[in-house]
Amino acid sequence: MMLATIIPRTGRYLLFAAAFLAAATPGHAQLGIGAGLNFNSLDDIRTDDGEAAFERSTGYHMGVFYGLGLGPVNLRPGVFYHRVGEFAFPDGQEIDLSAVEIPLDVRINVLAMPVATPYLLGAPVLSFGRTGSDFSDAVEDMNLSADLGIGVELSLPGLGIALMPELRYGIAVTDYLSESFEVGGTTVTPTDGSRRPSKVMLRLNVMF
Repeated sequence: MMLATIIPRTGRYLLFAAAFLAAATPGHAQLGIGAGLNFNSLDDIRTDDGEAAFERSTGYHMGVFYGLGLGPVNLRPGVFYHRVGEFAFPDGQEIDLSAVEIPLDVRINVLAMPVATPYLLGAPVLSFGRTGSDFSDAVEDMNLSADLGIGVELSLPGLGIALMPELRYGIAVTDYLSESFEVGGTTVTPTDGSRRPSKVMLRLNVMF
């Protein structure tokens, strides 16, 4: 799927999510946006013609969230677009992989300080895999993953915002790639290692 097609559709997801979160969360919840780089890992896929290499594993993600403070615990439901990478097959075919993700971050403050508050986080993440129309059967419609991470909230009172740089690690709990799919008239059956991706994410959140 071309980026020109992906991004407008993703924009609609994010706008819808922002409207839903605004209506569903209390008035003291804070809106935020986040974006960053991700480094994804998937095993190569063996085919009759050779191996389909997982390439361009350095992707990006962006999205919106709401922060709901409950003392030392903060809940952050959100919606993010995640560019995963692509598989390049020996016959020249390429499968571009992406996902729309709905994480529910549970953030626990480690130490409260006037300007900087370090925290730990964990999140179940519901993902909806996406790829080009020619390979729509290559990814599962929905899968579950889990994120763990660390971060720090930096308050900027003069600007009325908070910056939250984070380091996150995520791993799929259920399959992202389908058990089998067609590529160039050939049935491809990925191994378990090529069906469940893991990822390292560097993210900067801005909360208003």
